[in-house]
Amino acid sequence: MKNIAKTLAAVLLLACAAGAYAEDNYSLLAREITEAGVSVQGKKIAIIPFSYADGRAAAKDGSVISERLTIKMINMHKFEIIERSVLDKVMAELKLQASGTIDASSAQQLGKVLGVEAIVTGTLVEMQAGQIEVNARLIKTETAQAIGASQVTLKKDWIGDAATAPAPAPVQPQAYQQPSYQQPYQAPAPAQRAPRGEFAYGFFDIFMGFGSPNMALEFYNSNANITLNNTYTNDLGIKVDSFVTNRDFRTVRFDKLLTEGAGPIAFRVGGFGNGPVGGDLELSYEKRNIKAQTAAWALNGLSGGNVTFSSNDYATVKTFGISGDLLLRIPTPKVDPYFGLGLGLSLNTITLPYAKGFTNSSIFSRPVEDMGVGFMFRVPIGARFKAGKNFQIVTELRYELNHIMFDRGISGEEDTITLSGAKFIVGMGFTF
Repeated sequence: MKNIAKTLAAVLLLACAAGAYAEDNYSLLAREITEAGVSVQGKKIAIIPFSYADGRAAAKDGSVISERLTIKMINMHKFEIIERSVLDKVMAELKLQASGTIDASSAQQLGKVLGVEAIVTGTLVEMQAGQIEVNARLIKTETAQAIGASQVTLKKDWIGDAATAPAPAPVQPQAYQQPSYQQPYQAPAPAQRAPRGEFAYGFFDIFMGFGSPNMALEFYNSNANITLNNTYTNDLGIKVDSFVTNRDFRTVRFDKLLTEGAGPIAFRVGGFGNGPVGGDLELSYEKRNIKAQTAAWALNGLSGGNVTFSSNDYATVKTFGISGDLLLRIPTPKVDPYFGLGLGLSLNTITLPYAKGFTNSSIFSRPVEDMGVGFMFRVPIGARFKAGKNFQIVTELRYELNHIMFDRGISGEEDTITLSGAKFIVGMGFTF
């Protein structure tokens, strides 16, 4: 009887030791992973369900082992561990396999979304007699580098997965090979744009112009029926004392009429390469009107004497222009002198309050208000003074011509206004 009692006691001790061994191995697994993660202690980590190395399904086995390991590591109070429900939701959103098969790229994705410094994952290998070999790794998400590992053998004391898996074929077992983790793919850096030269820059200018260009005004009618007399009620609203009765003309032309007004007010954008060549695009607005004066005129191409304009509003032109310049400069560290050639188009409103036409009524009456398209030409000569890192003072003297075509709404009428002369502009330039 004593021998039987001793035998039973020994069996009980062995069973208890086996159970303690299994529990101790979970603790050993947790301790070795924790010791390996000294550099991330106190930070968030995630424990991923383990998967079988041979690719078989491991929904139950992997989850049970990772859940028990999670409890052990929570009780050690070394890491902040992400809840399983949160982890499962994120893995589903990222379309990662719930089996625990995590590659380097997936580890980085989880790190960014969950805000974890590391993940614990690994593989399972089914052994004989209900034993499972666990190969765990601690992987740093930022670099996808394995910074620690642990290997233990656990007893399978739950129902599922391995018990229903097909029995292995009676062949010599192959050596288990740990999966390799590669550094994440780093896309090549985009090609860098060649650096600008010392004198290369773009610019944006805002400026104001000053000047009084001359105006040439010509009325032309192919039917030769522009009527003038010694009253202010004739076709052009000009009193001609030398005409007692009506006289009809083909052309009436005024040259070099003095003007007043404002502008141009403009902005432009352009730039220079490292060499002398550059260019710009300019948008501008300008208003001009004839000053009160006595001026010479020509009738049918012949001198007609002088005509007096007693007010400043006989003809008013408002111009919206878009133009571009080809520029040549001499680049220096402080000042860029330049000259160029510019072309453009203008949209102009013309107001002639004393002339008659059909622009506002079906009755031949005043005023004439028309819109005409113009052709612009200019020659700029200027300098850009560098006043700061991205600031310049711009001065320019330019000769500019704006040739405008319009009519009074009369059949056979082709009238023109030409504004030409020198202007001085000054403004601010912002470089980029």
